[in-house]
Amino acid sequence: MVKVQVVLSTIYLLEIQMSSFQLNLNPLKEPLGFIKVLEWIASIFAFATCGGFKGKTEIQVSCTAGPENKTITAAFGYPFRLNEASFQAPQGGNVCGVDWKNYVLIGDYSSSAQFYVTFAVFVFLYCIAALLLYVGYTNLYRDSRKLTMTDFHFSLG
Repeated sequence: MVKVQVVLSTIYLLEIQMSSFQLNLNPLKEPLGFIKVLEWIASIFAFATCGGFKGKTEIQVSCTAGPENKTITAAFGYPFRLNEASFQAPQGGNVCGVDWKNYVLIGDYSSSAQFYVTFAVFVFLYCIAALLLYVGYTNLYRDSRKLTMTDFHFSLG
């Protein structure tokens, strides 16, 4: 009974020693950690540039009744539901006798844009978790075959 207790306490102490956080920046100097840092930075740029994008398209209208050209504008942004972006006249009125609020851009690209941003956010979170594992739990990562293979499969996907 005493031998079993000694063995269990030894295993418990080994588990505590292996699973404690120990800061080790050496994996960041290796391709494993360095590439993960680059992936993390790229994911930040991916969801920041797409998620915060705003644009507009302008059309210059020439009326047959007068020599004056007018510009109408349709503003759009993430998530790129262009069929909801209507044209706006400069003073909010009609240009050449046409109510431009009834005209919209063509297309709904929201599902593609939302998928892109969602995927970038998941990559961002995965890179943070992987870097935490590489830097803080290096011994646990190196000694466990399951962790390395799981990381490999997630990196492939």
